[in-house]
Amino acid sequence: MDVTMKDVAKLAGVSLSTVSRVLNDSSLVREETARKVKKAVDKLDYQINDSARILRTNTSNLIGVIGAGMERPFLANLLKGIEAEARERGFALIYGDSDGELEKEQSYLNIMKQKKIDGIILITTNYYNDLLSIVKNYKIPVVFASGYINDPEISCVTVDNVAAAYDVVEYLCQVGHQDIAFIKGPDLDLLASQERLRGVKLALRLSDIEYDPKRFIEGDFTFESGYSAAKKIINKFPDVTAIFAFNDEMAVGVISYLKEHNIKVPEDISVVGFDGIELGKYIDPALTTIKQSGYQLGLRSIEILNRVINQEKIEDNKVFIPHKLVVRESTNKLNEFTTNKEVISNNRG
Repeated sequence: MDVTMKDVAKLAGVSLSTVSRVLNDSSLVREETARKVKKAVDKLDYQINDSARILRTNTSNLIGVIGAGMERPFLANLLKGIEAEARERGFALIYGDSDGELEKEQSYLNIMKQKKIDGIILITTNYYNDLLSIVKNYKIPVVFASGYINDPEISCVTVDNVAAAYDVVEYLCQVGHQDIAFIKGPDLDLLASQERLRGVKLALRLSDIEYDPKRFIEGDFTFESGYSAAKKIINKFPDVTAIFAFNDEMAVGVISYLKEHNIKVPEDISVVGFDGIELGKYIDPALTTIKQSGYQLGLRSIEILNRVINQEKIEDNKVFIPHKLVVRESTNKLNEFTTNKEVISNNRG
């Protein structure tokens, strides 16, 4: 007769849930108790039967994560937070990188549904309305870790992108910048980039600066797109005194282009990023940025998802993690330096 988890629990003198946590490497179990369970497992030669467990409990202890561009530093840190908190709560992860393509996202959702996963973390920006409809039809607990989801049925964990972008523009205006250019995310990004755009527009309006859509260059959150966007900005707007890129990688690309063309940062042009990745502290000059914790975002996403899975009452399913404007050497008060427009104009190529 096959040994069951109930047999292990009886021999170890613990509950079934405790055995489950130990088998899933949860640190919520005391070390002494975990040793008892592992000793019982070895003595009984217990073999985990995932299929039987899923049928018996209707749970898989699996969390699906669907993301796009997870090789980027901020999102990789977010994934680390998800993994750490999932492990603490006895969950294992199934991960798929969709490249932001709806067809791939739906394919991963189908696979995960077949695996009878307990819930899904979605880190995506594209095709929001279509994807949201699919998720709701599948009736799988889900948390979006991408941006604010304006739907009372859907939980999300995010930074307040509107307020954070507002803070950047307000700061630039306060130190004297009026001629500002922007590098936004892809037009298909209906979450983070669009929210940051809203914050920028609000700050410009309240600072009595005319909104000019031509000053918003589309990027794709990569270093390369920041570099090429900087070239476009310098060619089109030689009088610009500040550039706000909607993530740090694009901002680093901007600084690289400006330095290569003898345009000084911040003496000629100030540069601001968004995310607060570690690289920003070490480039020259160090990057002014909005700092948010991807790791904390991951932790909170699993925390909220666990409550959704357990059908716990959630007072507010829209969770904002803190953000902070960190001012470093890539920005300056406009009157601190004499802006060398001749240098900029001669280096627009």
